[in-house]
Amino acid sequence: MLVNEDLAQRIVDSTMSLVHRNVNIMNREGMIIATGHPHRLHTFHKGAKDVIETGMVIEIYPEQLQRYPGALEGVNLPIVLDEQVVGVIGVFGVPDEVRDTGRLVKTITELILERELLQEATRSRYKLREQFVETMLQTDLLSALPKVKRLAKAININLTVPRAVAVTDMAPFIQMAVSGYGTSELVLERSTEAILKHIEQEGLVQNQDIAVIWDERLIVLKAFGPAWQPEQATEWGRTLLSGLRVLSPEIACCGIGSISASLGDYSVSYRQACYCLTHCQTHSPLQSIYERRLLFDYLLTETASPATNTALAPLAQKFRDFLDKKKDGRKTLATLLEANLNLSNAADMLHVHRNTLMFRLDQLQRITDLDPAHHFEDAVLCRILLNSTNP
Repeated sequence: MLVNEDLAQRIVDSTMSLVHRNVNIMNREGMIIATGHPHRLHTFHKGAKDVIETGMVIEIYPEQLQRYPGALEGVNLPIVLDEQVVGVIGVFGVPDEVRDTGRLVKTITELILERELLQEATRSRYKLREQFVETMLQTDLLSALPKVKRLAKAININLTVPRAVAVTDMAPFIQMAVSGYGTSELVLERSTEAILKHIEQEGLVQNQDIAVIWDERLIVLKAFGPAWQPEQATEWGRTLLSGLRVLSPEIACCGIGSISASLGDYSVSYRQACYCLTHCQTHSPLQSIYERRLLFDYLLTETASPATNTALAPLAQKFRDFLDKKKDGRKTLATLLEANLNLSNAADMLHVHRNTLMFRLDQLQRITDLDPAHHFEDAVLCRILLNSTNP
């Protein structure tokens, strides 16, 4: 590990406020990379070089200064990480007076560097997972396949395992952190780490699951066994939401896409999960693409390609004319479809007489030539048109 100069200076500043002595940190070349004496920065320290070469503590008394160019009196101790000397810590003063202080500063420095090393490893793992997920969710995966395989190998992911994409809105938790600690990059980074660490510790994700944070959303590629059932995705989604509410009770929405058996299907599952997320409500915070009504609406939405929109344009204009003229037209049609085209049930749900409902449907037929109560194709077209026109 190469000791970062900025981190080394932060360590020096912190330890000097505790020991009230000048502290230096030297690299493996014996150069001072952090110090309380700015004029000595980036100068050579012979005592540090000897520590690097021998791995031993070098104590320098005033009468020995000529033997150690660039050094002052004090103690110089090796900084050891993973059984390797990565640098040297030096504390100014008569060695007999600062020996214990030097050991204390060495211990503090090694603990800080060890923690930084662990955090860097964690950040590196998260970054690889982010790259993996970003690449997997591309629409054109074929060109990126070599990269996907390299990343999968780096994070030990089996690409043959079926997975579903789940999307959860984490904005309440992140905004809570921002309001309490500010909008710095560090706050956002720590919030992300807290979320990912929490779901790992709570067992909400396993070793073949991949979880990342994107735009205040938790994206999970959840792995399932070869004999998976749609109900498993819903059951896991409920467990995930329950576990995330420990972080913030306001976390209330999660959408789950289809389980993808092939690599090319991940982008589809992601789009489905995002679609499901937009349809979450207070009484139904978890939405899965396998829920029949949502699946039907999604499939109708997917039919709205440019070619389909062009073909629908004349009918869509007539449909909009109907909705403009009849303010209760949208509610009437939506209720009829919800009642499975049963006129009596739809009239009861609308709290109108059956003849009133029939009159409204006659108006629809006169303007659009659609008769959803008697023709299944017209009913499907009405659902498509309702979905494609703004309320």
